[in-house]
Amino acid sequence: MHRLFIAGFAVALSSAAALAAGSIETGRDLVDSCRDYTTNVKEENARLPHDCRTFLQGFATTLKAREDARLDAMVKGVPSTSKEACVRMPDFISFRELAQRIVRFGDANPSLLTIPANELAQKTLEHDFPCPPDKK
Repeated sequence: MHRLFIAGFAVALSSAAALAAGSIETGRDLVDSCRDYTTNVKEENARLPHDCRTFLQGFATTLKAREDARLDAMVKGVPSTSKEACVRMPDFISFRELAQRIVRFGDANPSLLTIPANELAQKTLEHDFPCPPDKK
């Protein structure tokens, strides 16, 4: 029951992030918005509302909820229900750096620009911050 609540909470957060981020739906929308954020928003204004930053805030919240659910499942000895690959985020990463990484990854993988924005963000993290392979 607890896992179901966390999974539902993560979906709700993801939906809220999409609504809060305005018109960001596809990977192309995300890359375009993040390109604008990293090139046109001055460092001193980086904390002001922007569609890219708002999207990334919601995505980070969802990522945290997913990781909490994965750890909870591990402690309880049950399989994780997450379909996403494990990522190992650095201790600190700014929204600006994350936006730059998304732009670079999208530019390098134009075939992925038609997928949903949250999938492109996830694939960027999987590429840039993969978990180490399981030791067997």
